[in-house]
Amino acid sequence: MPRVDTDRDPVVIFWEMTRACALACEHCRAEAQPKRHPLELTTDEGFWLMDRLTGFDRPPIVVLSGGDPFMRRDLFDIVEYAVGLGLTVSVSPSATALATEERFRRLVELGVSRVSFSLDGPDAETHDVFRGFPGTFDRTINMFRMARAVGLEFQVNTTITRRTRDYLPRMAELVAREGAALWDLFLLVPVGRGLEASLMSPEQHEETFNWVVSNRGDWPFMTKTTLGQPYRRVSIQRRLEAEGRAVEDLSPAEIRSLWPGPVTNDGKGIFFISHLGDVYPSGFLPYRAGNVRLDNPVRLYRTAPIFRSLRDPGALKGKCGMCPFNVVCGGSRARAYAMTGDPFAAEPSCPYVPAAVTAT
Repeated sequence: MPRVDTDRDPVVIFWEMTRACALACEHCRAEAQPKRHPLELTTDEGFWLMDRLTGFDRPPIVVLSGGDPFMRRDLFDIVEYAVGLGLTVSVSPSATALATEERFRRLVELGVSRVSFSLDGPDAETHDVFRGFPGTFDRTINMFRMARAVGLEFQVNTTITRRTRDYLPRMAELVAREGAALWDLFLLVPVGRGLEASLMSPEQHEETFNWVVSNRGDWPFMTKTTLGQPYRRVSIQRRLEAEGRAVEDLSPAEIRSLWPGPVTNDGKGIFFISHLGDVYPSGFLPYRAGNVRLDNPVRLYRTAPIFRSLRDPGALKGKCGMCPFNVVCGGSRARAYAMTGDPFAAEPSCPYVPAAVTAT
């Protein structure tokens, strides 16, 4: 499969359909509310948006998220319309009473490719505290099983904090047992309610990435990280060590070739649309580029100054700007902004120091 030209096309577009949600999760970026906002994009505006998203050279994956997208009664209408246009659609529901087998079956009938569920602990005691409501662990496990029953592929999203990292081995066993297609490890960005959660130290981030690299070959599911860009560096470093090669001997193109998947970051392959239509490089980087009610989203992604700057490795500062791995990593721009106020600053949670830095 040819690589995506992320200067022109996003890999994934997230549309936060609503901020309404019955839960109060500890890490929630959106600081979800119990009721829908009256100025959310309407159904017709949702159709219009899906039309515009077909304007990219390579149709992106469209993730309908929230809040809880099941809080919108027009969810199925929008899904049907988007799939009919040839878009790949995924849905990210919350673990509430709205998530029923009937609704999952309807998503399958409409052609949804995957749903994603959040699970942040291996048992009710750990997960329910994180999610803010008792019973969410049992409901989430039941959602896994409902999805399997109707033939709907699902992934598990797990937020890693200083506290939850100790549960990862047990979580891996649970994810395998429940038959998930993918385990997505979300590295916390201290925004929204995440400000109150415990961010791991740089050394703990590194230990976590190395643990995943050491174990991923034994797992029956695929693995990826969200906002964990240094995971790519660790993966390549481990490979180079095994092959007896040094990164200093490789060109940027050779380093890029060692990462098989797309290289994404905030504004680079990632595109976020809020419930009000505002456009951002991601849901965790609050640099507003425009609004889909007024601007063509294709033009915004390709030409908005903040997007163009975020896709330029030469704009990176500090050790990230000098790092040979920035062609595959670049550090989390959202975490840099959240912790320093500068989206181009060095990734605060990465302990790696490039040779070019130590030589100066």
